[in-house]
Formats: sequence, structure tokens, C-alpha cells
Amino acid sequence: MNITVIFNPTAGGGRDRRLRHFIRTLEQGGARVRLYHTRAPGDAIRYLRELEDQGDCVVAAGGDGTVNEVLNGLRPGVALGLFPIGTANVLAKELGLPRRPEAAAEVVLAGQSLPVTPATLNGRRFMVMCGVGYDAWVVDQVDLILKRRIGKLAYALSMIRQLARYGKVSYRVSVDGRPLDCFSAVITNGRYYGGSFVLSRQANIARAKLQVLLFQRSGVWFLLGCLVALMMGRLERRDGVASVSAEKVTVEVSRHLAGSDVRPVGEVAWPKLGPEPIQADGDPAGWLPAEILLENQAVPVRVPR
Repeated sequence: MNITVIFNPTAGGGRDRRLRHFIRTLEQGGARVRLYHTRAPGDAIRYLRELEDQGDCVVAAGGDGTVNEVLNGLRPGVALGLFPIGTANVLAKELGLPRRPEAAAEVVLAGQSLPVTPATLNGRRFMVMCGVGYDAWVVDQVDLILKRRIGKLAYALSMIRQLARYGKVSYRVSVDGRPLDCFSAVITNGRYYGGSFVLSRQANIARAKLQVLLFQRSGVWFLLGCLVALMMGRLERRDGVASVSAEKVTVEVSRHLAGSDVRPVGEVAWPKLGPEPIQADGDPAGWLPAEILLENQAVPVRVPR
């Protein structure tokens, strides 16, 4: 096999020794390996798009953000491989991929290819999920320097800091043409969230369908109850959380602040809302409005036999 490995040296604090073991196992298995170290956000996409021959497989050595960049630079027909060394590694958990370098290399060399259908968010591909509202603000405001030092705890701190934002803005989500309102939403391709928490038992990474979770009640206590339900794997059973399947989703900011005294236009001016962020695969991905579509073609992803 001809394999291109895209390594993010900042993912999970950097894992140079594990990378060497991974590369050595690939080469001992007969693979010809090209290794590229990314230098900045977006660098993997640029490098892959300029590469005339990407090989038989491109391996994302990093976290879900690295996978996202590789996915957006991947040519049709080229397989996607993963060496999970990031913070959360949600896609790796979804696919049952090992973290040990030798075992991860064996999956790339001798595993099978599972067709997984990505989605696009305003034209950019994502594999795992995207989110708006509280979920997006947590990702947007996480301290990246702290993330490199303490990993997932940086997200926990951001979650605490962003609690007060929840319920201040409402969103209009159109699910295959059906308009629904919520105070936060996650559009997911798979079951897991944040690594090992079960977000949706209805989602399936191997199915060409998105699962949309809508948080339809305001209030910090409701949100805290949802976070507890997430940790227990019971989020979809909680009152006020709707879970629906979709192929096309659009999201925009509603024209009022949740809980404000809204009167007809002309009696009082609408409150001015700032830009609302979106997250995709655990990284900031722009601002609302959003259009999320399933792609027509699946990507072959290397998984254990």
C-alpha cells in the first residue's frame, strides 16, 4: 500500500514516540509511507489538495479536528485511516478503533473499508457532528493553550463558563422542510459525544442519515439535567429533548431573545443579536445561518475486520 500520514503535532499534546511506532509497523507490513507534519489550521487540507497522488489511504494522525481536515482534502476513492491520538477521538470510538500504535497500523494494513457517508456544513464536510447554541459556544470559547495542557478538562471548564448563555437565544431548525424551534441543537452522524458519552441511540455511523437532537426548553436547570442524562446515556428519553432523523437541515437564529418580553414589531424594537457560532467535529466552523446536507457518495474508512 501507498499511505500518506497527516500528523498534527499539537493533537493531544503531541505523540512523537507513538507516531514512530505507528510508522514503523506500517513499513514493516510492506507499506510505502509519506509523512506530513501540519503547521497550522487548514494546512492538511491545502497539502492534500495540492498532492497529485495521495496514495491508497490517507491516515489522520490526531484528533477529530485532524480527521475533519483530512476528510476535506481527501480525493474520491482514497480510503481514510485513523491513528487516534487527539483529545476526544469520537470517530475512533464510533468505529471501535484501537489507540495502540501497532494495532492501529494493523487496521490500516489488514482491516476492511466501511463506507461512511459524510455531511456538509455550508459546503465543508464533517464526519461526526455539528452543533449550534450551547454546544457551539463551548467549543468556540475553549482555551486552546489550556486544552494542550489538560485535555478534556479544558472543555469542562468552558462548559461551566457558557452555562449562562443557554436559553438566551432561540433557533429555527428546518428538518427536511419541517420547521422546529429550539435553544440548542446537535446534528450527528453517530452515537457518541465527547469521546464515550452516548448522545443518540438512534444514530448509526454506517447509515446514510443524520440524527438531529433539539433542546426545546430554556433554563440552566433543564440544561444541567440534560448533561446528567447524557452521562447516563439517556438523553433522548429526557422531556424537552426531541430526536429526529434527517437528510437536510437548515438552522438560523430566531428574531427574539428567549424569555424576553416580545411584542409585535412596531411596538418595541427587536433585540439585536450578535453572530452565533457553529462547531463541526469539535472545532469552530463559522457562523449561522447553516445548511447541513448528506453527501451522495460514501468515504471508505479503514476499520477492524
